[in-house]
Amino acid sequence: MRFCFSLLALLSASAAWADTIPVSSKVTEVTMYPDSAAITRTAEFQIPAGKHRLVLQGVPDTATLETLRIDLTGARQIGTVFRVEYAPPREFNDPRVEEAEARIDEIEQRIQTVKDDATRAGLKGAAAEVSIGFLQQLGENEGLAQAGPDALRDIAQMISVEAESAGQVALDAEIATRQIERQLLDLEEELAAAEQMLEAIDLETEDRLYIAVEVEATEATNGEIVLNYLDGGESFWAPVYDFRLETGDTPQLTIERGAYLQQETGENWTDVTLILSTVEPIGQIEPSKLRTQRRRVEEPGPEPVMLDSRAGGYGEPVVEVPVIIEEAVSRWVSDSDGPGVTYVYGEPVSIASGADILRLELDVLSEAGEITARAVPMRDETAYRVVKFTNSTAEELLSVEYAARYIDGVFIGEQGFEGLAAGEEGEIGFGPIEGLQIRRDTLDQSEGGRGLISRSNQQVQQVEIEIENLTGETWPLQLRDRVPYTEQEDLQITWTARPRPSEENLDKRRGILAWDLEIAPGERRKIELETTLSWPEGMDLH
Repeated sequence: MRFCFSLLALLSASAAWADTIPVSSKVTEVTMYPDSAAITRTAEFQIPAGKHRLVLQGVPDTATLETLRIDLTGARQIGTVFRVEYAPPREFNDPRVEEAEARIDEIEQRIQTVKDDATRAGLKGAAAEVSIGFLQQLGENEGLAQAGPDALRDIAQMISVEAESAGQVALDAEIATRQIERQLLDLEEELAAAEQMLEAIDLETEDRLYIAVEVEATEATNGEIVLNYLDGGESFWAPVYDFRLETGDTPQLTIERGAYLQQETGENWTDVTLILSTVEPIGQIEPSKLRTQRRRVEEPGPEPVMLDSRAGGYGEPVVEVPVIIEEAVSRWVSDSDGPGVTYVYGEPVSIASGADILRLELDVLSEAGEITARAVPMRDETAYRVVKFTNSTAEELLSVEYAARYIDGVFIGEQGFEGLAAGEEGEIGFGPIEGLQIRRDTLDQSEGGRGLISRSNQQVQQVEIEIENLTGETWPLQLRDRVPYTEQEDLQITWTARPRPSEENLDKRRGILAWDLEIAPGERRKIELETTLSWPEGMDLH
């Protein structure tokens, strides 16, 4: 919860401060979490002896004041003043911003100059049109009929010359107007490009906090202020993996690890020390509280009489079961493996606020892999390539939403990865094996009465699974299927399989069967599975 105040002063109101000194601060280190970021910013100052108010400039309003901590060297810290409202705006002192703004101003002045030229051209054209109109009216004047031939000849020549001159002026003005319009189009495109360039540079918000540190020094001194706070914006990082499988006599799995980063703190990070952490500081950090569970039973109350609205009378009474009252128990489940994993990036990093999505490469891991084929006939029509490996590193492989898969350098797709603890064995799929085909059929009832046979209290299902290897290599195949199971004594379930599965209740999941087979090139194999369900008459199967 953010502080809801306009001014919080942690000092005596009667203290007298020698002066107020603005101090410029900048981000120097960032620890990014999956859903937030811890910011460290530093500021250096020089002060004479006495009491002073050091105003820290540049802190965006996404900083959560509840988490803000200040460390000061070189003077004694007396108190701190925070102000959320009425804080001065950010100063635009980035030389790139100033250059882009100057460029925009220069283009706007050129546009105005061209518009002035267009106005002048328009005035000349208008004046020429007026002259032409006057000359036309002059030629139609009835008083000219009284003039002699010589005078008429001179007047006609004068009208012709002046009309030609005025027409030329009007034409020149029209040509100039068209040229000016083309210039305006070019200038407007240039202005739009300059404005986009400014937006690309100046991505920071103007909203800033007012933070003033009240200090006292016995003598003139130099010092440093270090601020640490949690960002309240939308900063985050997420791991990204590329799994690369090299096949051959000794299959090798290479894991290229990286990280996606994005920040929206309202200020750009320039050459900061970057640390990535799997800790979630805004999540649950304490164990849940377990409440006592008190249970009791009560005698059922009187049977309520329900009004039958259709008949206008009373319906059958509703019989209630004994009431069992149980206190509510929290459904919030917490799972924490400790302080998490931390990655420190070896080079300074720059990320623009609200624009950049940065991918950083972390490291490359290599593990020996065992390639097998996995088939699930109930869901798929082909087997899939699966690689088994052990995470032999000393750290956890984090879960990711998207992980690209490559086989011998060829991209085959991407899918999520659930993560793997240090020392744990895991599996990763690497796409279908098109030539290893699987078919699962429930046999037709016309074939000797086999297939899905149901009576009122019995159901028999006969399934046939066919495997065919059309590839040119021998595949170790893990085939998985299932039979139903029950926890009721009244429901009896029996099943037979030819051949028998290699394992039942695979991974402690009841009813899951597994066959470990080896299929040579061109070989066809068949598995027959029959299941019988029986239950007492008068009961329904669900």
